Amino acid sequence: MAGYILLEEKQMQPFKPKGFPPNTVRMGFLDYVRELRQETFPFPEGHKLLLVGLEEVLIAAGNNLQEVEGLIHHILARKANEMEKGRIKVQIVFRSPLKSARDFWFEVGAGKRISLQRIFDSPPLKSDLAGNEYYFVGFNLT
Repeated sequence: MAGYILLEEKQMQPFKPKGFPPNTVRMGFLDYVRELRQETFPFPEGHKLLLVGLEEVLIAAGNNLQEVEGLIHHILARKANEMEKGRIKVQIVFRSPLKSARDFWFEVGAGKRISLQRIFDSPPLKSDLAGNEYYFVGFNLT
C-alpha cells in the first residue's frame, strides 16, 4: 500500500504489543521535506520511513500555519509520482491524538487543535485486523 499512514504513537510497537511495527528508517519531518526538495530523488525503491516531528513543525509555525501547511502540501504532492513509483512506505507518527469529522486534526491541549486538512484532506479512520487505528492518504494527497 503506497502512501502515507498517519497514526498515533500508541498504535505502534512496543507501546502496543500487536501494534504497527515501526518502519526501519526514522527521520524527522523537516529532514524528509529537505530530502524531497533535492533534484535527484533521494530514496531507493522499497524504502520504509518512519517520520516524526510534524506536530512540532506545525505548532512552531504559529501565525504562519496556513503558509507552512500549503508549502508542505506542495512539496509532498510534487514528489507523489516518484514516491508511488518507488513503492516507498511512509509512516507519519503523532504523539497527540488524531481526530476526524468534517476536519482532520490533532489536539495540542487546552482545547486547541491544529488542522491537518490543508496537507492531507480528511481521510477516514481505518483499522487493521488487530484493531490498530490509522489514517491512510495516497501520495497524490487526494
